[in-house]
Amino acid sequence: MAVAVAATDPPRVRAAPAWRGWSAVALGGLLATGCAFATNTRHPGRRHLSTASARGLGQIIVDGGGRTLYLFAADPPNRSTCFGACASVWPPATTQGPPGATGGAQADLLTTIARPDGPRQLVYGGHPLYYYQADTGRGDTRGQGITQFGAPWFAVTPQGQIQATGSAYGGVQH
Repeated sequence: MAVAVAATDPPRVRAAPAWRGWSAVALGGLLATGCAFATNTRHPGRRHLSTASARGLGQIIVDGGGRTLYLFAADPPNRSTCFGACASVWPPATTQGPPGATGGAQADLLTTIARPDGPRQLVYGGHPLYYYQADTGRGDTRGQGITQFGAPWFAVTPQGQIQATGSAYGGVQH
C-alpha cells in the first residue's frame, strides 16, 4: 500500500554530521577567546607606569600607553572597594608581573594588591589605580573629578596625591 504525502507536510531535514556541530562550537569558542584577547588591553602582562602632562591637570600618572590612571576617593589605603558594576565602569589597572616605573613615576610608591576577581591591581602612593571606560586613548581625562559609586575619582600626581584640579564633570581630552 502506498502512502500519500500531503503538500502541507513539512519537508524532511537531513541531520548534519556530528562533526559540524562540534566544529561550530569550537569555532565559536576560538572566536570568543580571540576577541577577548584582541580587546583586553587592560591586562597586557607586566605594567609600567610613567607620567604625562595632561592639559588642565599638569603631570599625572599614566600607563605605558599614555592612558590616565585614577584613584577612587572611597578606597582605604592599599585596598580596593570597586567591584562588579563599579569595576565595569572603572576597570582596575592590573599587572601579571612586577610593575615598573619610568619617567616621573616613582618606583618606591608603586606596589600591587590582590584582587579576588583577577590579576594583581596596581597601587601608587597607597591608592589602588583604575582606568575610566570613557577614556578611549592616550591623554584622555574624562574621568577627572567625576563622582560615581559614592565618591569622586581623580587622576594621581607623581607624588602619589590626588590631582584635585580639573572639571567636576570630567576632564579634558587631548
